[in-house]
Amino acid sequence: MVIKRYQVILILLTLLPATMAAADNQCLDKTCVDVFTQDNQLIITAAKNGVKPTAAPSKKTVVKPKPVVSKKITPKPVSKPIVKKVVLKPKPKLAPVKKAATASLSDRLIKLLPIGDVNFQPDQDALVNMPVYFWTKTPQHFQAVVPILDLIVYVNLHSTFTWSFGDGKFITTTMQGGAYPLGLITHTYKSNDNYPVNLKITWRGTWSVNGVTTAISGNGITQSITRDISVINAVGRFTK
Repeated sequence: MVIKRYQVILILLTLLPATMAAADNQCLDKTCVDVFTQDNQLIITAAKNGVKPTAAPSKKTVVKPKPVVSKKITPKPVSKPIVKKVVLKPKPKLAPVKKAATASLSDRLIKLLPIGDVNFQPDQDALVNMPVYFWTKTPQHFQAVVPILDLIVYVNLHSTFTWSFGDGKFITTTMQGGAYPLGLITHTYKSNDNYPVNLKITWRGTWSVNGVTTAISGNGITQSITRDISVINAVGRFTK
């Protein structure tokens, strides 16, 4: 019987380094953060794995009962409490308790961006062969400070504007434009008609945490706004 006990102890000692190595490969006591775009949304995720004290209890529960059994085999009253202890010890080692502690340390946030708009001047009955001024109030930059778990994530986005004027012409710029006479985004229509003016806004940028800056992965966030403009022929009149 003594030889069998030593063999069991040796087997346990050989298995313990493997379990400890597997625990070391996990993200223990470390918060993992990621910022990306998906389904036209800005998503911030964070996960923190708790310490899993599985190796320490397994050593104590296996080693302790063996010297006690070997010393107190003869007295019958001692064998009964040993059986009770063996039954009670696995109860506090329920797997759901450990999983609940680690699974709760995760979070997923969706950050909303400002909605764009389309403006032009004149806003009614623009004239053929006369410039129309276009602009948007959508900001050129968007910054956000997002606290998640035990970290602060800094998000920095910039916008790119693509104007489609409805007659096959378009421009891409980082400027917001403006009304007459300071606006730099203008377009002149050559014929009278109703034209759908479309503004496509594309957001891309970076995020940083603990001084480390990383590009936001994904295809970016795209907003699309369309507004119709009416262009008419100018009517000439003679005056005295």
